[in-house]
Amino acid sequence: MSQSSSLPHCDSCGTDRKSPLSREVKTYGNWAWFLILFGISSKPTTVAFQCSQCGQIFDRLSPEELEHYV
Repeated sequence: MSQSSSLPHCDSCGTDRKSPLSREVKTYGNWAWFLILFGISSKPTTVAFQCSQCGQIFDRLSPEELEHYV
């Protein structure tokens, strides 16, 4: 429990990135959308975590985490 309390969380709801109430909001570059149209997978340029209850974006993946994002 102490590990989840140390993660960034939503101010009003307390949702963290491991909660089932959080959702990933991915942003892709222009070339990535072009590749996705042809069925080729591409990594997002940013991944943010949003609370599904209140809509607050409370966390983002760091560049190091984004390199290993699947």
